[in-house]
Amino acid sequence: MSVQAPLKKGSEDPYVAIAQQQLIALGYGLPRFGADGVLGDETLSAYGAFLVSRGLRAATDEQPKAITPAGSAALDVAFAALNQGGSTSNIIDERANHPHAGRSVSTPYRLWSKITAVVLHQTASNIGEKPARWHSVPIHFCITRAGKVIQLYDLTEICNHANGLNRSSVGIEIDGWYAGIEGQPKTLWQPKGLATPRQPMDLPTLQADAVKATVQWIANTVAANGGMVTHIHPHRQSSKDRQSDPGSLIWQTVGLWAQNTLGLSDGGAAFTVGNGRTIPEDWDVRYTGNRY
Repeated sequence: MSVQAPLKKGSEDPYVAIAQQQLIALGYGLPRFGADGVLGDETLSAYGAFLVSRGLRAATDEQPKAITPAGSAALDVAFAALNQGGSTSNIIDERANHPHAGRSVSTPYRLWSKITAVVLHQTASNIGEKPARWHSVPIHFCITRAGKVIQLYDLTEICNHANGLNRSSVGIEIDGWYAGIEGQPKTLWQPKGLATPRQPMDLPTLQADAVKATVQWIANTVAANGGMVTHIHPHRQSSKDRQSDPGSLIWQTVGLWAQNTLGLSDGGAAFTVGNGRTIPEDWDVRYTGNRY
């Protein structure tokens, strides 16, 4: 839905709320007023940044004073491209039902060009197959053991899931508890108070295939919107407290696959963010000498 005549500052035309919602979805956050239906400086500033990203104005130009028919048409085209990355028929969309409490407060949204990585996690629990049970989890995508893919956040939302990697990454939680090093049960994290220590789970083929398909879909969708996913990381690279996250089984099944098949990088033998840990030799034989 494009406007037929320019909408000037102060306009409360019904299209204003639509434009605001489109800008937010495209990563141009409106942190003060959101989609309030009033065309103010915050919306015009975000709209101006969008026009710059599409080559419709120069970065040195003054802030737009109105939303024009040409600009609104460009917004419509960009918004329509959000789902061009691939089929979403297998994704259970829970974004409207999710509380979004895990979204960054200081920087809730980002541009597509800022999305450069995927981070893999294990839940270290068994949350299950019902989407409603995942609403306490701050993550973009959840993969159940039966291979269901549940989406909780937009890709352009910054979600607090991976410490120093939050601003650039999309997070995937893989349900289940997995050993830090496959074949070494002592490296499995154990909750306190268990009468009997639990044993590591396997990684069902349906679940592994669903994770791979989700990584591919994320990369395709970001590319369709002008960005590029270049990296895949285990959570341990950004947190010393996540030593076994997601574990060698998941990393070797998905992380190495993404590097070999999609050309993604894990950053290399010495890569960490903040107080994170390097990828150990037990996970990747290329990294000789890296301790678990």
